[in-house]
Amino acid sequence: MKYRFYNAKILPSPSEEIFDGEILTDGSTIAAIGACGTYKNQADQEIDCGGNLLMSGFCNAHTHAAMSLFRGIADDMPLDRWLNERIFPMEDHLTPDDMYWGAMLQIAEYVRGGITCFADMYFYIDSVCQAAKTAGLCVALCGGSSSDSDVDVLNFIEKSYSKYNTMSDRIRYFPGLHAEYTCEESLIAKVADFGAECGAKTYIHLSETLKEVGECTVRHGGLTPPQYLHKLGFFDNGGFAAHCVYCDKDDIALLKQSGVTPVINGASNLKLASGIAPVFSMLSQGLAPALGTDGTASNNAASMFREMYLFSCLQKESLKDASAVSAEQALAAATVNGYSSLGFRGGFFRGGNFADMALLDLSAPNMRPLSDIRKSLVYSADTSDVLMTVAGGKIVYDRGNFYIGEKLDKIYSECEARRDRLLSAL
Repeated sequence: MKYRFYNAKILPSPSEEIFDGEILTDGSTIAAIGACGTYKNQADQEIDCGGNLLMSGFCNAHTHAAMSLFRGIADDMPLDRWLNERIFPMEDHLTPDDMYWGAMLQIAEYVRGGITCFADMYFYIDSVCQAAKTAGLCVALCGGSSSDSDVDVLNFIEKSYSKYNTMSDRIRYFPGLHAEYTCEESLIAKVADFGAECGAKTYIHLSETLKEVGECTVRHGGLTPPQYLHKLGFFDNGGFAAHCVYCDKDDIALLKQSGVTPVINGASNLKLASGIAPVFSMLSQGLAPALGTDGTASNNAASMFREMYLFSCLQKESLKDASAVSAEQALAAATVNGYSSLGFRGGFFRGGNFADMALLDLSAPNMRPLSDIRKSLVYSADTSDVLMTVAGGKIVYDRGNFYIGEKLDKIYSECEARRDRLLSAL
């Protein structure tokens, strides 16, 4: 199926100028980008963008999609109580079907807000993969096991790596672990060795809380989590570190040296009172952070607009410098940085890249006047401004209508019933 998206203002990438033009897609990819009228009568279907903004879809580079089932039932609690009194007990009762319907609910929210790619670290990855395939989104499945997992973790990682990395160019798998504090040293070392053998990037939660860092230094002779993982070779082929709230300048230099992408989760870290990641320092040292929403049990939304705003504005306040972290840097973190680090062809518009796109309403009051659209995307826009989302050349959301392979009413009823069952286990 070929689509022609015409009469659009096009933002090719966060660093490029917006221009009036059109995009031709062919199947799952972008075939061509050109000036107005260039591809007339060359598509199976032509879509008038109405002078609105066509930009890359967003990449949510750290999330736990099926935690949508827990939204609103573990709020206003300290992290330790949040985990031990609510989340962990309910997670003990999750089933593969729970994961599928929870992921579908989250995917509906994703496409409503222009998200076309996500990196998921949670349980029953077959179910999450099926949900992403059903909807048509790019998904990176990230190992999140711990020493308490009820499976042979290394065997599971080896099989998953072979299975999912040969399935589709819109599906990837990264070996990884939950966190330093939930994994024995022998397990971390084995996963590091596996990564070295197959040249794979690895994924882990890192330095999310001050308590985590302090206890790590006590356990490991003064080493911080990044230093400890470096000692074990965990990031020898690069990787992803979610949160990085308490990384000092030496930790950041080590992450840069190791080719690690920090994934910043500003809203979740604020809501759980975990802290503010040193994004400005990361950017200053040449890192290219990506953005994530974390799970919607701790956020509680999956809005990349809110994450972009916080990515920039939290640094401005922390440093008392309104020029710190530009809107363009926030846009890059929400698009190209995530896509490129995960190895997907997207995050910016070029021929051959995935046709993962979001159409934003420039007639909305919060977007006017059209002074600097890129700045307005970060400081003014929100999910309500998304008119259409295209994933892999397929329209998955269009002005209130969802085309993700499951009916919204069915998703809602399944999730409500599963939420009730999980709550009854507390």
